[in-house]
Amino acid sequence: MLDIKLIESLSQIPPPVLTAYLETNPAELRNQRHPPGYLIWLKSQAKVIEGNVPESERKTFREQIQRLEEHLTQFPPRARSVVIFAGPEVWHAISLHVEAKNELFWGFPSLTQMLWLMDEHRLCGVVLADRSGTRFFHYWMGEITKDHEARLNIDTSEWRRKDLKPPSQPGVEVIRGAHRDAFERRVEAQYSSFYAKEAEHIRTWADARKLNAIFLMGPPKLAELVWNKLPKSVQSRTLLIREDVEHLSQAELQARIESEVRNWEHDHEKHLVDQLFEGSDGARAVFGVDETLSRLQQGLVRSAVAVSRLEGPVRQCTKCGWTDRTVDSKCPICGSARLLTDLRAVLPPLVRHYKVPLEVIAEDVAERLSKAGGIGALLK
Repeated sequence: MLDIKLIESLSQIPPPVLTAYLETNPAELRNQRHPPGYLIWLKSQAKVIEGNVPESERKTFREQIQRLEEHLTQFPPRARSVVIFAGPEVWHAISLHVEAKNELFWGFPSLTQMLWLMDEHRLCGVVLADRSGTRFFHYWMGEITKDHEARLNIDTSEWRRKDLKPPSQPGVEVIRGAHRDAFERRVEAQYSSFYAKEAEHIRTWADARKLNAIFLMGPPKLAELVWNKLPKSVQSRTLLIREDVEHLSQAELQARIESEVRNWEHDHEKHLVDQLFEGSDGARAVFGVDETLSRLQQGLVRSAVAVSRLEGPVRQCTKCGWTDRTVDSKCPICGSARLLTDLRAVLPPLVRHYKVPLEVIAEDVAERLSKAGGIGALLK
């Protein structure tokens, strides 16, 4: 699972450092060749970049490229993508189970694509309920990790059973008549009590994890039993899937979950766009890069939504950080010098600085927002 603390620390790596994002999916035909497609791209792109590397750093640059090539040759990645930060005193290799775009940088560590990927993929929870108990998983960035498991053990050995039919086999007791009904009710009461506790556990777990959605899966009657015991606040973000998945292998289960997550994300992203254009709880929305950046930096934004391919030049103040698309070389806020940069690079740090959630939406639902400037925000 992706280490958030590590990601946050990478920006502190002293330059110069090599940053490589490589799409290494072994299922892709281009990566099944020798050498694989990502290695061919790396060698080609390294030659392009070297021309812009300062003469004093070229020896170090070549050494890191060679180091990266040797690593990829000796340890061919099995993940869909890898991100590697390499310097004279630094080496961090991160496997990703989502698709990244091939990129290569020299100088300061580049976290832009990583931050966009993190915003594009939403943290979800999965609850599997069956007659043996429950299992909780969180799913993010293509990985599924178990958080909790509770087993249901019903011990009936001490229960009083007065009307027992003589055993047909030694050691076997058969309950009949009204006592059988009472026995079954008592068993059902145990299930009800167990799943009531687990429903409360789901609530605390979902809140602690800040889960965007929860997928509750299990045999119809059991899944409905758990669903009915969930608080309304949790039900509103829970999808009930009446399906027994206990027999599925880990790979089959993950594929099943990924299918549900994709469907939910498509509907969720469409809802986000509709909210912007139709308003939410009376909140007013703004659209376009200029309006959104201005309101964001004034502390007036509640939440923001951007298309996944959003990009374009902006200028950022070297002192106070004010960012906009005006061409002035001096900051309109403090008068300090400004640097030309890319919106894609500065937007994720900006929204994090102002503690505003950023939702990144896929291209298949982005057309309406793209026509309105590619980004919008709900105001406080």
